[in-house]
Amino acid sequence: MREEGLAERFGVSRMPIRNALQQLVHEGLLVAKRNCGVTVALPPGEVVTGLLNPLRVQIETYALRLCLPQMTPDRFDGLQSIIEEMASACRRKDDATVIDSDFAFHQFLLSVAGLDDIVPVWKGVTARMRDFHIQGNRTHPDYGVILFVHETLLGVFRAGDVDAAVGDLASHIENGEFNKKAIQAWNARR
Repeated sequence: MREEGLAERFGVSRMPIRNALQQLVHEGLLVAKRNCGVTVALPPGEVVTGLLNPLRVQIETYALRLCLPQMTPDRFDGLQSIIEEMASACRRKDDATVIDSDFAFHQFLLSVAGLDDIVPVWKGVTARMRDFHIQGNRTHPDYGVILFVHETLLGVFRAGDVDAAVGDLASHIENGEFNKKAIQAWNARR
């Protein structure tokens, strides 16, 4: 894609096109090549598990260690509101809103921890993971399990044991034992 062609196609100047393309490159959705324009980025594949998940674990567990001792009932209510939005999206199997709610849940931790200056870095990481997670969500015949995993994680946070919460959050991000146990509990209740 080239700025000139997009500007002509949409009947706008090149500046808003340039800004939009730069933002999408920054988010990892496009790749810029000097004098060649931009192309759609390839799906992250193994980059997710090898590089991006460990980055998320580092950022989010650091944030959780900072924010969990500061969590108030109002802040827990904020996480609960995100889960309620996720519940509605799960009932509709609305992939975009499910993943937006999922990432909002995790970003909330960074904000409560006062790490708003790290959020752009975190968003750059999670933007590259978006399609990967949507595909993973689609493997569940009932999206209620996605909701249940996050409700279970919120319960761990509410319990207040920082070390347990950090371990479970890391396992959740890595799609490890925490998720496996939550999915088993979900299946057992059905």
